[in-house]
Amino acid sequence: MGSINSHVSFPLEGLDLRPFLAKECTSQITTYDLFSVICHHGTAGSGHYIAYCQNVINGQWYEFDDQYVTEVHETVVQNVEGYVLFYRKSSEEAVRERQQVVSLAAMREPSLLRFYVSREWLNKFNTFTEPGPITNQTFLCSHGGIPPNKYHYIDDLVVILPQNVWEHLYNRFGGGPAVNHLYVCSICQVEIEALAKRRRTEIDTFIKLNKAFQAEESPGVIYCISMQWFREWEAFVKGKDSEPPGPIDNSRIAQVKGSGHVQLKQGADYGQISEETWTYLNNLYGGGPEIAIRQTVAQLQDPESLHGEQKIEAETRAI
Repeated sequence: MGSINSHVSFPLEGLDLRPFLAKECTSQITTYDLFSVICHHGTAGSGHYIAYCQNVINGQWYEFDDQYVTEVHETVVQNVEGYVLFYRKSSEEAVRERQQVVSLAAMREPSLLRFYVSREWLNKFNTFTEPGPITNQTFLCSHGGIPPNKYHYIDDLVVILPQNVWEHLYNRFGGGPAVNHLYVCSICQVEIEALAKRRRTEIDTFIKLNKAFQAEESPGVIYCISMQWFREWEAFVKGKDSEPPGPIDNSRIAQVKGSGHVQLKQGADYGQISEETWTYLNNLYGGGPEIAIRQTVAQLQDPESLHGEQKIEAETRAI
């Protein structure tokens, strides 16, 4: 095994990785050019880092040593003791493709339609040799409009292209869909309002039922609910989570006795709710198992010794 100072030879251009690709890889371009090197001077435990980076505009290499930046010849880079090498995929065809798009845009052909394209994909087109199909779904909802929560910053998500540029990119890369009109999706808006109403209804109903439960001096039955599930439900109704929880899962707090009865597990992380609250949540989400704590009143043999008082025994059992 070489040390941290071992010299490793590496090409500045034309590193071909085709022999190392997985069989299922669909990439057509497999050559890479170096654009940065990190060098480490010192021991494995301490030392100093220097970086060499290429300016993509003029092809010039520079040495970065803390606050000092110095022009260097590529032969210097070729002979450094590389610690980390950074390569990017290279393709003259991709460069020509970008130049063609710039030329088409400069023609300023009058067009009846202007098209919107994903800024994210266009950034990939400008930097990747294989950007893949156009992905306008990144700013669209499933109905083809703009999600209401994205509309206020839609200018950050799209770029306007003249018709001739759009048609060239679409014919070359495919994907889409074509978008020449931006509008807020009314279907999504209705769904958002319905979700907000559902959240308000559920949390308001819970607060109302729990307030009534707290007012009971001696409830006949107390239901147990897993706090893990309850926290997920609470995050949903308060808008912290976008998705509602699944069915109530009391399995973590339940203990099944030999007789098949389900009891509360000792030391379980649970909350106490009323029968009405349990019924409400269970009707909405389903799940279980039901775990209830019932209070039974038992008279002693000698009522006079209690001076008319009664002994309360708590009994936990499944319903």
